[in-house]
Order: sequence, then structure tokens, then C-alpha cells
Amino acid sequence: MRRGNGHSIATCFITWRPACSARSPWCARWMEARSMSRPNHRPPVAVVFAGLLAFSAAAWAQEESSKPNTADRQSHGESAEQHDESAPEAPEFEPAVPAGMTLEDVFEYSESPPPDEFPEPVPDDRIYAFTMFEQFEYRVGTNDDTADHLGWEAQGWIGGDINKFWWKNEGEAVFDGPDERETETDLLYSRLITPFWDFQVGVQYANEWHDGNYEDRWSGVIALQGLAPYKFELDNSLYISEHGDATLAVEAEYDLRITQRLVLQPRAGVGFAFQDVEERSLGAGMTDATLDLRLRYEIKREFAPYFGIRSTFLVGETENIAEARGEDSDKFFFMAGLRFAF
Repeated sequence: MRRGNGHSIATCFITWRPACSARSPWCARWMEARSMSRPNHRPPVAVVFAGLLAFSAAAWAQEESSKPNTADRQSHGESAEQHDESAPEAPEFEPAVPAGMTLEDVFEYSESPPPDEFPEPVPDDRIYAFTMFEQFEYRVGTNDDTADHLGWEAQGWIGGDINKFWWKNEGEAVFDGPDERETETDLLYSRLITPFWDFQVGVQYANEWHDGNYEDRWSGVIALQGLAPYKFELDNSLYISEHGDATLAVEAEYDLRITQRLVLQPRAGVGFAFQDVEERSLGAGMTDATLDLRLRYEIKREFAPYFGIRSTFLVGETENIAEARGEDSDKFFFMAGLRFAF
């Protein structure tokens, strides 16, 4: 069957024949006589086919004549030209300028520096301050001849992003038995040399007293403090005393977060002496080492109680000097304390 979108013409032929039973002799003779007496009026097949073809051609011609002729359409270019000719001209854009000024005056004013009463665009010259007590703890020794004592370590700074005044203080105080104390205070100028490292230079004042004897000393300090890859905090300090003795202290710590508030902090410190220092009972080379492990709970970032353990031991020639004097070279402590900042 041919399908199209236009008009369709269908022609149907029906032939009627008398219904009778072929088994009846009378009916058979009647049909034979009727066919011989009537002429055959069935149209030839060729005539029917020609008629159908003529009707189909006429219907197709009528459908094609009703479609629009694309030859009469306008081209893209002709349509655009007519649109441009008929469209009104857009008014020329004129930027708004302040009253009493021309556009040239605005350009000239934009190139001039801001007035003196204008604030700085970025407040990068402000002064900030920060103080942190990393350790404020009571230490209980496990050896019989090791006195319990209070220990602390604090540092802070005041200044801008690049230049700061930095101070550090640490010490110990024994209140049970003989009065024994020792402190070290660093006063430093600190300058940021990379995004994570500060170069520091200054002086250190150290003192200690025991059994009524008091000793103190001044030293020059050159330090490098910052954050190493994988968030290891390092503090390396070179000390040159007023007597010309040179020592080096290296400290490293790492915060391992168990939860958002529970933090485990391992810490290690190592001391070196570049020569024998008799008044301080130090031998040349590696002198001592300290290993700490603290578990703190941060109620706030600025306030966290903790407990932990500490092991200190002397090494090398310094250990031999201590044993010759009858002193313990290894000590172990349990600790509990607070870490706070403001």
C-alpha cells in the first residue's frame, strides 16, 4: 500500500453472482443457459490499471502544487541586509561621570594616588601577640633519689607577619627537699624567611641554684624554628656562651590526632657540645636526650589537660662524668599538667 500526506483515491470493484448449490442439476442447467444468453460486461484489466495510474498522477500533481516554492524565498544575506536597513540605529553609549567632571578628568583622577584620609586597602601592618604554655606539669620520678618537681615550657611573640620579638622560657623547680631550680630564657628577634620557617637571633639568660649555690650565664643565640614537611615542628638553637663554649639543642614534636579533641604528642630533644664544658659537667659530642609522650584532651584549642611520661638520659662523655660523681644518668617520670594559650 502506498502512503502519502496528500489526497488518496481508492477504486473498488464488486461482482455479484447468484448463489446456488452445484449439486442441483436444475441449478446447473439454469446457470449455463444464463451465461450463454447474457454478454460479458467485465472490464479489461489493462483499462482498470490505466485508470488507477491516471488518478494517482492527478492527486500527486495537486499535492505538489500546494507546497511553497523555495526558489521564491530570500537568501540569508538578502534577509540580513533588509533587516539592517529597516532596524533603527542604536544610540552611542556614553558612560556616566560625576557631576562637574569630564571623562578626561575621571581618567586623570584614577591614575592619582588615594587621598591621605583613605585607609590602607589591606591591614598588613597591624601588631599581634601570642603566648602559649606548651608544658605546665608536675613530674613524679620513679627512682628513689629523683625528686619530684614542677616543670614548664612556654613561648610567645609580638609583632607583625614578618618581623617579631620572640621569647622562650623553660625550667624546673623542686619544692620537696633542697631548694633547687633552673631556668633558661631566650630573647630573640625573629624574621619570617619562608612561609613556614623563622630565622631567630638574640641572647639567652640561664641560671640555676642548688644547695645555696647560684650560677648564671649569658649566651648568644642563633635559631631556626618552623614546620617541616608532614607537620613536624622543629626548633634548632645554637648557643655561644660568654666564655666561648658552643652547644646545640635540637627539638622535634608531632601532633597525632586520634579524634578532633584527643591528641597524642611524641616529642624528642637532643643536646650537643662542641667541646668539654667542665663548669656544666658536659663532655664533647652528644650530651643528653629527652623523650616525651603526652596525651591531651582539648576542651578548647587554647586549653587542654594532659598526662604523659618522660625519659631522660645522658650520653657519651657526659654520662661518664655523671656516673663518676655518683649521679643517675637515666631518669623516668610520670607527668600530669595543662597546656594553654592566650
